[in-house]
Amino acid sequence: MQLINRYPKVFLGILILIWGLGYPIMKFGLQFCPPLLFTGLRAMISGLVLFSFALHSGEHLNLQKTWKALLISTLFNVLLFFGASAIAVKFLPSGIAAILLYAQPIIIGLLAHFLLAEVLTLRKMTGLVFGFLGVAIISYKGITGDLSLYGVIMGLLSALGWALGTILVKRSNPRSIYWFISLPFILGGGLLFCLGLAIGESTATIVWNLPFIGALLWGSLVGLAASWVIWFHLVRTGDASILSANTFLVPVVSVIAGTLLLDEKIPASLFLGGTLVVLGIYQVNRPARKALINAT
Repeated sequence: MQLINRYPKVFLGILILIWGLGYPIMKFGLQFCPPLLFTGLRAMISGLVLFSFALHSGEHLNLQKTWKALLISTLFNVLLFFGASAIAVKFLPSGIAAILLYAQPIIIGLLAHFLLAEVLTLRKMTGLVFGFLGVAIISYKGITGDLSLYGVIMGLLSALGWALGTILVKRSNPRSIYWFISLPFILGGGLLFCLGLAIGESTATIVWNLPFIGALLWGSLVGLAASWVIWFHLVRTGDASILSANTFLVPVVSVIAGTLLLDEKIPASLFLGGTLVVLGIYQVNRPARKALINAT
């Protein structure tokens, strides 16, 4: 935790890299396991690992004061975000699913303005819109086929769940990140696994080979456990809307990673979309003119 405090920009870069690599690696892992079962397993494994860290940290849980926040986190950060995004990917073209998910920074910007007293300036809003358009341009190559209204609703719910979960962490300011992540992941992951079974996904279809185990462990230990500890810690100590804007870089990294790991072609849209993403992030992060004048 102290390292994250000392080098927040370095860990933000690590986080973007982890999440950017996550899509092609998870896409590979889904060849061997149905989506909700895969999501549930990842969440439960990462939750159990962080549970062991929570026990050894010596920090007290204090359920009497935190049980409401833990239940809300389970609902928004796990069930709504993880579950809805997995369903959205199943019912929608990948490009549409990505566009809907990355409405999240704009939702966070709006919510943070009203709930966290983070002023949503015109400059910041312009940057968020530029970033979202950049993601849309990068993802348009996946926009093919018929659109499912159910899938669109799930995609929007996943973005809303991620946004609300982030705002919740900022407002509740949990004393122990490990407890705050581990218990919702264990509970929510178990519920997602059971939901997968309820809708017809079968454990018999899981192929327990080394590639799947590798993807599962990477997705659990790095893609979820490590990345969410970094994310929640950065959110707790920084500006939620600015941090969320930086996640626009994730699809850019994901496309590049897909080219390197899955032999996918780099779309021409990456260059225009990537430029808009970088411009948007710059707009959100650059200091206001008044602050610059006062500093001189």
